[in-house]
Order: sequence, then structure tokens, then C-alpha cells
Amino acid sequence: MSVRHLLACVPLLFGSIPGTLDAQARPLSLEQALSEAREKSLELRLAEAELAVARADLKAAHLRSYNPEAGFSIGPSTNADTTLTSYQVGVSQTLELGGKRGHRTATAERRVEAAEARLARSREVVFGRVRRAFGLALVAQARVSTAIEADSVATLLRSAAEERLRLGAGTQLEVNVASAAAARERRARFQAERDLTSALLELGAAVGLPASDPITPQGEMPRPFAPGRSEDELVQVALERRPDLAAFRAEIAAAESERQLARSLAWPDPTIGVSGGQAEDFRVLEFGFAIPLPLWNRGQGARAQAGATLDRARLAEALARREAEREVRNAYRALASAVAAEQAFDRDVVERLRENLALAEESFRAGKIGLLIYNGVRRDLVEARLDYLDAVAEVIERSAALTLAVGGDIGSNQ
Repeated sequence: MSVRHLLACVPLLFGSIPGTLDAQARPLSLEQALSEAREKSLELRLAEAELAVARADLKAAHLRSYNPEAGFSIGPSTNADTTLTSYQVGVSQTLELGGKRGHRTATAERRVEAAEARLARSREVVFGRVRRAFGLALVAQARVSTAIEADSVATLLRSAAEERLRLGAGTQLEVNVASAAAARERRARFQAERDLTSALLELGAAVGLPASDPITPQGEMPRPFAPGRSEDELVQVALERRPDLAAFRAEIAAAESERQLARSLAWPDPTIGVSGGQAEDFRVLEFGFAIPLPLWNRGQGARAQAGATLDRARLAEALARREAEREVRNAYRALASAVAAEQAFDRDVVERLRENLALAEESFRAGKIGLLIYNGVRRDLVEARLDYLDAVAEVIERSAALTLAVGGDIGSNQ
């Protein structure tokens, strides 16, 4: 292989190169991934099941606690001279006082609101996980493309070094260095392919797919950007908008309604009834009224339990708000640092690297520089590309963390 042929085989590493390893893998766009996650995520199914339970509890809370009771009795009435057969039929109804039904319904309604908010938060978590895994899988594909290209070029360089040695134009040192570089690039390629396999499995798990369903993401890598709002603004947005915080507030409201229900237990529920019967020629009509006497149990335990539940709900909400603020501030600062690192790879630097490669190629062809110097320039380009992909992956990670911490779109400053 001639040196001229070798250099003609060297492509620009910053081009678009397919990075799919499995020819049987099913192409998957981000929109398709999100749609499948909406249908297949067990986490979403569980949150929907919890909402269904809460709605069933609300339906039960709307119902009256007591059904009417009907009674019937028959038997002999006996005195010294006569035995008579008598019967009696009656109906009674226990009345629920103190607004118990209304408080019970209000409690169930707040629990439904909490379950709806938790479902919304589960959607944010699942979809955020899918977007993160999708972006990282695209980065892993690009790393494989770069590693394959570097492996191919390193192999060509090793062949060129061996040819130069045979022609008497090269040295054994060049061959040794080129061989070491080829081995290193081959190892880096295998590692990149393993990382891509892991990234694809993580994407499949985020979508809710079995490991036996191979997929390959199709699309462009997310374009990094800094948040379009300040740190304090995003903190305020998170505290107002995050569904999980709304769920905690709904739980507080439910606990307050539950406390009102416990207080209403001090009202006894009376029973009224009417009965009629007959004994031979005598007809009887009676009205009845009964009321429990709250001597020992006046709802003390229920009130204590409801008060403790309310205190716990308030503490949980305060802790969640504090943690949400910490998450937003930490993610905001981490994203700002990641974006700054990514922006260090500006186009001017990239163009200078390409110019250096072109100049090195020209000098190499003219015999002004050796293969070792040319290989060093080539390696700089590869490392710059890989470092850039690392920076993009870091931005994807940090952007996903901030989006989840805020509970929605963080805005673009572009």
C-alpha cells in the first residue's frame, strides 16, 4: 500500500458515520420511544393503578354509611287463660350526623388529587429518563463511529509504517509506535461498542422494552444550551409547578379533612324506626328512637391519629420543598459548568485541527515530517472528538437532571 493510497483512505472524523452494531436492531425515533414508554412503562401502569384505587375510594366515600334495616318478629303471647300469636314488622334507619359524609368525601377527593399529581410526576420521570437515555445512546453511537474510524486509520498507518520499513524509508521505531497505536485504537473500539450496548439496553429499559428487543436510536444529538432563566427563577418555577410537591399539598388537605372527620365522630349517630304488628284483634304501631351514649369512645383515638397524620404531612411537604430547591440549585450549577465545558470546543479550534491535519498530510507526502508526527496529529483529532462527545454527554446528563428538578421545560437562551 502506498503512502498516497493510505492518506486517501483517511476521512474527516467529524463527518456523519453510522454507528449501529446490530443489523437487526429496530430503528427508534425519540417520539416513538416516548410513545412506547407511555404504553409499556410499568412505573406508569403502577401510578395509574394507584389513581384507580383512589377514585374507587372516592366512589365509596360518596355512599351513605348506613342502609335501612328491616325486622320481623313472631311468637306467642300467653297469660293464665289464653295463648295468642302475635307478629311485628319494623324498619329503622341510622342517621349520620356532624357532616361525616362530607368530610369523608373531601378526604377522598384530596387523595385523588394527590394520586393524579403523582401520576403526572411519574410521567415526568419516565419521559425524562427516556430522553436522557436516548441522547446518551446517540452519543455512544457517535463514539463508536469515531472509534471505528480511528481503528481503521491506525491499521492503515501501521501498514504504511511496515511498507516504509521494507522500502528503507522508515524505522523500526515507527513500526513499533504504529503497532501500539493500532492495538490501542482496537481496544478503544471494543470498549466503545460495549458502552453502546449498555446504552441501548438502558434506553430499552427506560422505554419498557424487553432486552430481547434490539433497538437503535435515530435522530440528531441534543443541541446543548444553557437555561433561559436564572437559578432563583427556576427554583420558584419548581416550587410552584412540580407535581410531586402538589401531591404533598393535596395530602395535607386530605389530612385536614380527615381531622375534621375525626372531630365529627363526637356526634353520635341516632337510629329512628317505626314498627307495626298484630295480636289477635289488637293492632300495634310504634315509633322508636335510639342514640349511642359516648361514654368511653368519643373518637379520641381517631382525632389523635388524624392530628399526627396532619403533622407528618406538613413535615413531609416542607422537607420535599427544601429538597426540591436543593436539587434545582445543584443541577443548575452543574449544567452551567457542563455547558461551559462543551462550549470550549468552538468551531475555530475544530477548523484549526483540520488545517493541522491537512498541513501534516501535505508535509508527510513531501517527506518533511515522519510518520510519528503525522500519527500524533491524527491522534489529537480523535481525542478532541472523543472529549467533545464526553462534554455533550455531560450536558445531556445535567440537562436531564435540571429538567426533572424543575418539573418541566427549563427554557432556552438561544
